[in-house]
Amino acid sequence: MGLNGNEMISKMKRLSQVSNMKQVKPLSYALFPGYHCPLMGAMLTIKEIDNSVMVVIGPDECAYYTKMATSGGNMRANGCEIVSVVLDQHDVTFGCQEKMDEAFEELMEEYNPQAVYLVTTCVVEVIGDDIDAMARGYSRQYGLPVIVVHAENFKTDDHLPGIEHTMDASIDIMEKQEITDTVNVLGLRLGDFTKSEAYRFISESGTAVAMMLPGKSSAQQIKTAPQAKCNIVVHPVGLPLAKEMEEKFGTPYVVFERYSDSDRIYDCYKQLFEKLEKPMPQEIDELYAAAKEKTASAQQALRGKTYISGNTALCNYEFHLFLADKLGMTPLLLQISDLDADSDEFRAQLLKKRDPYITRAANIGAMQYLYPILKPDFNMGAGNSVEMRRNGIATVRMMGAYNTLGFEVSDLVVRAFIMAEKELQMMKNGGIHR
Repeated sequence: MGLNGNEMISKMKRLSQVSNMKQVKPLSYALFPGYHCPLMGAMLTIKEIDNSVMVVIGPDECAYYTKMATSGGNMRANGCEIVSVVLDQHDVTFGCQEKMDEAFEELMEEYNPQAVYLVTTCVVEVIGDDIDAMARGYSRQYGLPVIVVHAENFKTDDHLPGIEHTMDASIDIMEKQEITDTVNVLGLRLGDFTKSEAYRFISESGTAVAMMLPGKSSAQQIKTAPQAKCNIVVHPVGLPLAKEMEEKFGTPYVVFERYSDSDRIYDCYKQLFEKLEKPMPQEIDELYAAAKEKTASAQQALRGKTYISGNTALCNYEFHLFLADKLGMTPLLLQISDLDADSDEFRAQLLKKRDPYITRAANIGAMQYLYPILKPDFNMGAGNSVEMRRNGIATVRMMGAYNTLGFEVSDLVVRAFIMAEKELQMMKNGGIHR
């Protein structure tokens, strides 16, 4: 027995009707992709830090999950040792201080790290052991930074707080430095920054990247991070650390996410080169003019078109604002994972133009029942390709977005929708069988 698309729509809320994620309902109990806890976010960040040790403190399930995830494949620990302190019923009742003392002495003898991250899980936070006090004691005793990352899952259903808390806590490793001609990249969760347009302009100006967090780094690079002239925040998870570094060390920052709007991209470049105290390359002006022209041309073909969207690698609400404002398109349904304060302004601007339905990351099977109800022109993200073609929906493909930053993002978006529009016209003209 299938789902009822009309019934699903009747229970769905629009963007203007919600203020927090608890009000956003999924289409089905099975979600794609599923949830990840903050422990995963902490693991993804710490596993790339050379000369560090990550200590998972919690039940055997959390220890097993972390060790298995980092033992091979794309998530393999790269320069960091992953160990665990497994708590049993006795530890839950009487506290884990004694077990922690023994474990810390053992890891120092075996690994001799330059920094240690103590990552708490739900059990530790519930029983109330003061891991922060333990960390301060170990730091004094062994003479190295001991960082606590609180990764309890009962306060969130997302892994991003684990990344943010790891980054934010890492400021305790940092020390005042002489300023050099370098930048730090904060918040790059996925992708290769060195393949981006922004990196090319930075490196061609003679400025080097000193530290990337998350990213391949080391305890020493984190220690010397305040040497940078500027922090580049490419995702909101990096913003708390950027603000703390500005307050503690005077390091300025520029928020430069994967924006789609060429006006916003140009302003980011302008701010960046002002912070670097260097002239902005002439090529940036040329790319800006070209992006404006491409957007205006694309608007002629895309104005009035409708779409449904999953999460993207781009700055999500800014992206939808760009599509609505600069290309004249209408989002019918957005699958969202956050309603953070960082994107309040983009959402407010979007709501002045469009008010789409919203849902949590949707199961593909459930989503297909909405195709004949909403009748979008385009689908962005995962979907049932057979059902989409049957309903005359073209697919928007934006491959390689994680490696972009700058005007190449705007170009990627425009090209992807123009290609989808050509596919849509071919379907309408019988060139592609539904």
